[in-house]
Amino acid sequence: MLTPSLTGWRAQYDRMQRSYARVTSPYTSSVAYDDDLHHFMQDCWHLKDWIQNDPGAGVGMLIEGLVDGYPSLRIVADLANASKHLRRRGNGARAFVTSTNVTVHLGQPRPIDVDYIVTLADGSPRSATSLVHEAVKDWDALLTKQVLLP
Repeated sequence: MLTPSLTGWRAQYDRMQRSYARVTSPYTSSVAYDDDLHHFMQDCWHLKDWIQNDPGAGVGMLIEGLVDGYPSLRIVADLANASKHLRRRGNGARAFVTSTNVTVHLGQPRPIDVDYIVTLADGSPRSATSLVHEAVKDWDALLTKQVLLP
């Protein structure tokens, strides 16, 4: 059984922030980045479900429509659902990881830079790194508008 401090939407928000810190930190392995990016996408998108199901948030089903106003969150939803279920459902943003860029820094303190290129349905490319930053910024904006964050 989860303790009350682990069951509210804020626990999932904090989990997303920890995933964000991991996925934006230096890496020594592209495999570790892959794992952390999958976790971030799922933690980021699942925040919607936690807010929706937390009576203390006072938002309920309205969150569905609110997240639709943020393209970054729709892209995260598509990637999270695809990584969790191995297939896509609904009429999401239709985003696909189409390439991986790895830069090795020999003799430097940061070993490698890893970034995925996410291609949207219209063919436009997005950096996964920029998507991650934008999604967190958009969640903060949405939660502030709903007076869930100060």
